[in-house]
Formats: sequence, C-alpha cells, structure tokens
Amino acid sequence: MRMRKFRVLGVFALVSIFALIYLSAPSKVDGILWVNGDITSSIKEQVPIVSDPVAKSETDAGESASESHTESSTDTNTDATSDTGAETAKEAGTDKVTDSADSVTDNNANTSSTAKVEVEHNQEQPSGATESEPKQQTTEAETEYAGEDAESKAHAEERRKWLAEIQNKAPDTLEPKGNKVVLLTASDGKGHNGEIENLLQMVNENREDYCAFHGYTYQFTNITQFHSDDRPPVWSKIPAIQQAFELHPDAEWVWWLDTDAIIMTPSLDLAQHVLSPEAMKKRIAYDAPFMLPNGKESGFKVSRDLDLSKVDAVVSQDHNGVNAGSILFRRSDWTFAFLDMWIDPIYVQRRFDRFEQDALNHIIVNHPRIRSRVAVVPQRVMNAFSVGDDQMGWMTGDLVVHFAGC
Repeated sequence: MRMRKFRVLGVFALVSIFALIYLSAPSKVDGILWVNGDITSSIKEQVPIVSDPVAKSETDAGESASESHTESSTDTNTDATSDTGAETAKEAGTDKVTDSADSVTDNNANTSSTAKVEVEHNQEQPSGATESEPKQQTTEAETEYAGEDAESKAHAEERRKWLAEIQNKAPDTLEPKGNKVVLLTASDGKGHNGEIENLLQMVNENREDYCAFHGYTYQFTNITQFHSDDRPPVWSKIPAIQQAFELHPDAEWVWWLDTDAIIMTPSLDLAQHVLSPEAMKKRIAYDAPFMLPNGKESGFKVSRDLDLSKVDAVVSQDHNGVNAGSILFRRSDWTFAFLDMWIDPIYVQRRFDRFEQDALNHIIVNHPRIRSRVAVVPQRVMNAFSVGDDQMGWMTGDLVVHFAGC
C-alpha cells in the first residue's frame, strides 16, 4: 500500500514537472551559454532554444531541405537549430508548415532534458557545415588579441601625432642635415635581439624620435634577406649598408647603429657633433694608436695630415680595436669599393674571432691608403659603452650608449 502511494506521488510529481515546463517555457531562452567551463556569450546569439510549434514545424521542413548538405546525428539537435533550419527551408523554397499536436507535446516534454545536450552537440559541427549554423564563439585568446590590437592601434596613433609634433624642430644649421643623413639599424630578431621583450619596438622608437627631430631618414631593415649559409649573420650588416645608399640617393652619410645601442642625447645633431669639417677637426683622435684585437698597439697612429675633405668613414675604437657597432660612411666611390672589399669571401672565410669587426680592423691597419680615408674619434663621441673608464664608459651628455655584447 505504501509503495503504491509512493508510485502515485512519483507519477504526479513527474507529470507536474512536465506540465510546469510546458506552461512556463518561453519561445526563446535568453541566458548565459556555458561552454568548456567558460561563460562566453548569450544563448540568444549562439543557440536559440525554441518551443514554438510553428518554428518546430519549420525546422522539420528545413531539415528535409538540407539533408544533401549535412546530417543530424541526433533528433535532439532539431530543437537547437529550429530558427536557422526554418531559414534554410525558406531559401530552398519550402514554406510548408505541418501542424501536429503530438509533435508539439513531445517537443515541450523534451525541452528541458535536451537543452544541455544541444549546447554540447553544437560544439561538434558536421564537416559539411552550412551558412545557417551558429556563429563561432569568441575565445579568451581572441578577446585578448583584440584588446592588444586596439591598444597597438592607439599607441601607433599616439606615436604618429608625437612624431608629427617634433618633426624638424631641431635648430640644425650645419651640413649635412635633413635627409642627407640616414640612420640605419637592422636585425633578424634572433640571437640576443629576441631575448629582451619589445626590444626592437623600443629601438625603433628611439631612432624614430631622433630622426624626426632632426629631419634625418630612419631605416630599419630585416636583415634576413642578406643572410647566407656560408657566413655568420653579423656579416649581413654590410649589404644592408650598401642597400641604404641605393634606397636613399639623396643621402650623403649613412650611420650604422647596432640594435644594442641607445641614443641618449637626441639634441645632438651629427653635423655639429662630428660630421662638419669644424667638428671633425676637433673630434679626431690625432696620434692615437690603431689597436689590434689582442689589445696591443699596431704600430700605426692616426695621422695629423689627414685630409678632412676626403674622409669617407668615421669610426671609434675600444680596447680591442675598431668597433663596428656605430660607424659612419660617406657616399663616394671609395666607400662603395671599401664595402665590397670588406665583405670579400677571403675575409669572411678567414673566420676572425669577432667576424666583421676584426676584418674591418685588419683592413684599416694593413692598408695605408684606406687609413688615409678613415677618421678615428674617441669612443665616447659616438660609441660609449655602458661600463668602462673615463675614455670608454658612457657619461651624461654622450650621444650613444652601446651595450656591447648584451
């Protein structure tokens, strides 16, 4: 008797639940879609759940019209795609609507039990998906990327306004000035360059500010285009310099500056600092010995008879000889011939310890006619190191600090 009473109560409760679902279910459920543990979007936007009998009938017609494109793996999927199925049926010219009270009752009875299954099922779409399928959800990664993209655009616009504001604002009067000077930096983004976050962005902005202020031309080159299997990547700076002269026919000077160097005193213009005849005469380290990579003196000194009108390269030395991290070349036939000589396979294949730097030092030290075209200035004039003594280490007011080997 007690068991019968429990069974009656159970049947009554079950019927009451179904009746409550049938009477209270709206035509569309608007709520939060939970997928893979993430609350991502509105159900109304992604998976409309329909209990409307007309919409259900349209879905049945839509399924028959789209069988050639995709198959429904379960009957429960028809509820989740009823709206989109109706649109497919209309496109196929099928507007016929069947009116079955039994199917409506069955649908209402199954709505609550199939809603969760439908949401999970919609994550696995058939390979022949049609245009009527729900839109793909936006993942956290995509949302983060969109935010970063918007931030990048805002930063780019801020940079554009800033560069326009400072363009040609330096009171430069001496030559060379403006587009007669090209500042060149190149990188392949590998090696040490890839170990510091946003390094290339910071380097580029540092150069852009300096060049905009003085009206110089800034060029950044992806140096991978010059890489070759028969030489280390550092040799690629030489063809990059050659290309800079080709790309900028109005340029009189090209200043190569390594990515691990920072312009610290942007108010200094190159003409007044080192390139004008007056400045060069003051800056040249006359009688300074040309150093060898082993730290010893070569036996040759910077001549006082140097003809400033014929100087085609300006370099500085550290304790290991010429350092190629910051070097200036003037447009001339001599420069073009020298660059060809510098990258000659005989020097590349010799495998110097410091590669192109030791080759440069070797050429200057051992060729008097080349030495007569090269001006050597104290290191702090254009290539101060981050650490070192008074002759080598950066001090306030120096043009550049070079984190050599960083």
